[in-house]
Amino acid sequence: MIEPKVLKGFKDSLPQEEFYRKYLISKIEDNLKLYGYLPIDTPTLEYKEILLGKGGGETDKQVFIFKDKGDREVGLRYDLTVPLARFIAMHENEIVFPFKRYHIAKAWRGEKPQRGRFREFYQADFDIIGIDSIESDIEIISLIYNLLKNLGIDNITIKINDRSLMHQIFKKIGISNYEKEILLILDKYYKIPEKEFIENLKNIIGDKSEEILRITKFENRENLFDFLKDRYDIYSTRLEKVIDFFKQINLQEFVTIDFTITRGLDYYTGIVFETFIKDYVELGSVCSGGRYDNLTSIFSKNKYSGIGSSIGLDRLISYLFEKNLIPKVSFCNLLIANLNPSDLGLYYKILNKMHSSQISCEIYPEATKLKKQFKYSEDKNIPFILFLGEEEKEKSILKLKNIDTGKEIVFSTIEKLIDYLKNPQNSTSL
Repeated sequence: MIEPKVLKGFKDSLPQEEFYRKYLISKIEDNLKLYGYLPIDTPTLEYKEILLGKGGGETDKQVFIFKDKGDREVGLRYDLTVPLARFIAMHENEIVFPFKRYHIAKAWRGEKPQRGRFREFYQADFDIIGIDSIESDIEIISLIYNLLKNLGIDNITIKINDRSLMHQIFKKIGISNYEKEILLILDKYYKIPEKEFIENLKNIIGDKSEEILRITKFENRENLFDFLKDRYDIYSTRLEKVIDFFKQINLQEFVTIDFTITRGLDYYTGIVFETFIKDYVELGSVCSGGRYDNLTSIFSKNKYSGIGSSIGLDRLISYLFEKNLIPKVSFCNLLIANLNPSDLGLYYKILNKMHSSQISCEIYPEATKLKKQFKYSEDKNIPFILFLGEEEKEKSILKLKNIDTGKEIVFSTIEKLIDYLKNPQNSTSL
């Protein structure tokens, strides 16, 4: 016998979790459609040179690379953004710009598995391509807030920064030659001990690390931009304008500046952000992204500025399950008890009427003891069971039992039964 097992960092998804994932995806899609975002899809596999063209550094080491049967080097996509860049370059004459797209699918990374982080995971991405404007920055950040709020999560902090602003600061301090290394260290601020963080900075830029620590730990956010003007002669930044907007609409509690947010990927060039659940920060960011102005340049002579975000669905679901925020799901609304094999035709007539009325319904797949059928209904959280025994057929009635309360209700017609199942709280006709 072969031992049943899954690869490290991969997992099975049981019906309760998968059902809820589908529900979350449908809610996210409904919200994105309201904003005018359009769905796309790209292949699971891409050529190696496509995937390694822009990720950079640590990310390249996490890509699953192998040779296919044609001896070509290919890899599993590690996110949905690099495939998007390739997609734009190939289809730029077939789409309308600014292009607002969403893509909800799996990605793969060979990183160390931990709570809420897997090697195979779902991402829900949404982007605006072909425009470089503060309005598009604001729309993406606003959309994050509204999406999570509509999913029942409003205890969040969206921490934002600006890579272009960081570049200006590094130039003023005289450390721009080490920009890439510094950004990678800043990106680990919440992931490693503070002592280790400071030592890593000092190893790169020595005493100038004090300047970086000064801005990353700047406490009075109200005076932050005045400080940048006074100390570095940096005026009217894009980050300041974005922050001012969220103050105007009274969302400053949810959208805050954090200079340690840099995002580890090389392709980000402007506004970047990460979203944390306030009472579960240790889970990491559940939604992150930023502006990338030159991503398509490696695939096309035409450059398209873009900004986008990605929700880590598996991480989000881990939080919801651990906090018991996922309601118990009923996979089916009605079970037709199988009392007599010769009545199967009758059962199917009722089943088809239920389905045509958009009521989920199933027939127990064999005529057996009622105790077994009741247990099946309870285990699957089916709220109602319908009986069509000899007495019910003789009287031309339908008997419905509420599994939770044990209450039995008799209906004279199937139409009245359907009316009740659609709205059991308000139904009056039996």
